Amino acid sequence: MIDFRPPVLGDRTWAAPLAAAEGDPLCDYSFPVLFCWQETYGVSLARLGSRMLVQMKADWGLSYLWPVGKGDPIPALDALAEDARRQGEPLRLICLGQAQKDWLTRRYPGRFTFSEIRAGFDYLYDVDRLADLPGRKLHAKRNHIHRLDESRPGWTWAALTEDDLPSCRAMNEAWYQKSLGRDGPEALSSLEEDHRAILRAMDYREPLGLEGVVLRWQGEVFAFALGSLLTDRVFVVHFERANHDLQGAYPAVNRAFAQYVRDRYPQVAYLNREDDMGVEGLRKAKLSYRPDHLQVNFCAAETASV
Repeated sequence: MIDFRPPVLGDRTWAAPLAAAEGDPLCDYSFPVLFCWQETYGVSLARLGSRMLVQMKADWGLSYLWPVGKGDPIPALDALAEDARRQGEPLRLICLGQAQKDWLTRRYPGRFTFSEIRAGFDYLYDVDRLADLPGRKLHAKRNHIHRLDESRPGWTWAALTEDDLPSCRAMNEAWYQKSLGRDGPEALSSLEEDHRAILRAMDYREPLGLEGVVLRWQGEVFAFALGSLLTDRVFVVHFERANHDLQGAYPAVNRAFAQYVRDRYPQVAYLNREDDMGVEGLRKAKLSYRPDHLQVNFCAAETASV
């Protein structure tokens, strides 16, 4: 029997290296995601040898992430299958990349049916492209930042510190209240979940290994972002906030964070700006930056016992 339990901050010391060892997993395997969204997705963790086991109990039912880590994954997959059977459920693996899908297909032909989860595709961008915004295709983003330069001359950005957090919390609360009024009751649940997650991220920024940037004009915060390393090659942008009414604020914080990551982590090739959750406006915004790679997300549902 697997001893699953909710993630605690101390789990990062072993969980993050196992996720990084997998190669380039989806953002869902990032420890800050598992920790900050644990209530929304019913996240619980366990360790089996050199593999991290993740169970989720959300609207879609009992599910598990791929057991990321090192070595043979079969013992971990067998343990997950047994855990699911103990609860009267088939094994259901979610947030699989192409490599995991291919491995399961080869190792267990006919055991799983696969479905592609478009709302869960991760958007990956070349860090230099987001830091420099070169070329005709990103001309509109540069123009938006020029509008910001005109309306807020002399605005600045800097690495986020603990001293910035009270101002960021206040700006985030204003963003949240405005979003509630703008998006209406149908968006209430997702906005509340996102709000809870970002508050947890700010409360535990340092132990979660979160880094960020903050944008100011005349001493007032108008945008900030938070993210973390997933692997040596990939840095995940977990949260972005910017003044809704300030043209150019979102492109500016996006560019500033890319510049920060490039300077601090020269080995990083891609910014992972997470998925779009199937939200049309968010998908349009993320596609407008011309992603270099859409990292596919699959679900594998067991169709027969082995």
